[in-house]
Amino acid sequence: MNKTALMLCITTLAILSNYNKTENKYDKPQKITVTGKIDNYDPNSQVTLSVFRIGLCLPRESIVANTDSAGNFIATFESYIPVDAWISYKTTFSVLLHPNDSLFVHFDGKCDEKVELLKFLNFSGDGSETNQYAVKFQQMYSDQFSFDLDKHQKAMKEYDTDQYLQYLDTIQQQQKKVYDQFVAENHPDDESKSWAQLFIEDFYYQNICSYANNHRQLNNMGNDITWDVPKGFYDVLCNLLPIDESMLISAQVLSFFPVMFDNYVDYKLKDKDPTLWRIHPEGGRIFRSDINYDSLRIFSAIEFLPDPLLRQISLAQFFDNKFKFQDIVAYEQFRDLIDAYITEPFIKEPLHQKYFQVKQRIENPHLPTEATLKETTDFSASQIMDTIVQQNKGKVIYVDFWATWCSPCLQQMPNSQIIEHEFVGKDVVFVYVCLESDEKQWKATLDRFQLGGQHYLLSTKQSNEIRNLLRIPGEPFYLLFDKKGVIKEKGNDLRPLVASGKINEILK
Repeated sequence: MNKTALMLCITTLAILSNYNKTENKYDKPQKITVTGKIDNYDPNSQVTLSVFRIGLCLPRESIVANTDSAGNFIATFESYIPVDAWISYKTTFSVLLHPNDSLFVHFDGKCDEKVELLKFLNFSGDGSETNQYAVKFQQMYSDQFSFDLDKHQKAMKEYDTDQYLQYLDTIQQQQKKVYDQFVAENHPDDESKSWAQLFIEDFYYQNICSYANNHRQLNNMGNDITWDVPKGFYDVLCNLLPIDESMLISAQVLSFFPVMFDNYVDYKLKDKDPTLWRIHPEGGRIFRSDINYDSLRIFSAIEFLPDPLLRQISLAQFFDNKFKFQDIVAYEQFRDLIDAYITEPFIKEPLHQKYFQVKQRIENPHLPTEATLKETTDFSASQIMDTIVQQNKGKVIYVDFWATWCSPCLQQMPNSQIIEHEFVGKDVVFVYVCLESDEKQWKATLDRFQLGGQHYLLSTKQSNEIRNLLRIPGEPFYLLFDKKGVIKEKGNDLRPLVASGKINEILK
């Protein structure tokens, strides 16, 4: 039996024998309704609801509320479990919601400052008492806890691990003082207490996890591994466990648990088998080329994460991150493992739904009618660029070099859609050049973002040629041509919302 198969057998038997599934109350999604009234409503300010989804790699879902001219608004969504959500209007505050809840929110739209708004914020309907407590905590926290960013940057740069932990301890004590006062003065219910406690703990543990990378960056150490945190540094994260039912309401914090525990798992792997990594010539550790990264990540989460629900959330986020790149290979390859370990419906079902959506895009992509797929077979890099310029004579040309596997590229796609609509009917052409990507994933990505314009898919050889020709340091990369075919701007920073103003200047 090979090593991977043996690991699977051992960990499966061990974990399944020890995992007692909690009573499941959250087997189907139910509607949640948030309504409200804004006094002194400003129609230029939008009301949005940001809902946190446990188990998804992009955990925050933004919902625009329907709002009338009098400031009455309504937003609805579905959830399997209790969640915390942000309501945003000039400023932002959190509300705690349960499946089937109907919560009414009332506040004054003149209040631009968070503390001022929270003083006069009122609730009625389901969960109104709990939310009044939660708002009181937010008010006290915003009013009494101050954070010196410059001092924090200095601590991350100059302190060793012991000094930095002592520094974080002092901040945690300040936060706990606010929490203790909140409890003593308000006698809140258990749910708002649990939510507030995890809220203040999150700052402490997030900063523990980010310390090593920030310390290296601030000291210009790059990927230098001669400095590292001591063994067991991340074991303190286990103080957050186990994840129980009362913590589900803290969806915002729980959504980032897998990211925090990635460090914990990596160091457990390092202790178990230091040969998994090799030293990169330019500094830092990278996994050996013979290592199957997907398999390693999946089995290490199963073996090292000490909490059953955390394992489920982490595994779900791993696969959902693959879906972001229109990649379903790992999900299909490890389907039996997924069914064995991801058992909670509120995690399992949304993940399955995302898989089927991506699968449909891959198998039957629907491209916008204004999108044109260009043929580039046997074209050299210079011929491709000549074609782009010659076929769009007399127009401003904005070229986006991207890849299906490039997360920063995909983050900009919604903004590309925005500026496409901005310049409809004007002498502007949008060209998207996809570098060394799978054709099915390329078309599925175009389906997902519904981008118009002209689209090129380059082979690995063509991609390397065009990188050398244009001296592209990394993706995304952008070019902006004027109407004469002359490059006016280029670079990684010429992103869509930045390019919009540049294009308008050329069109004048």
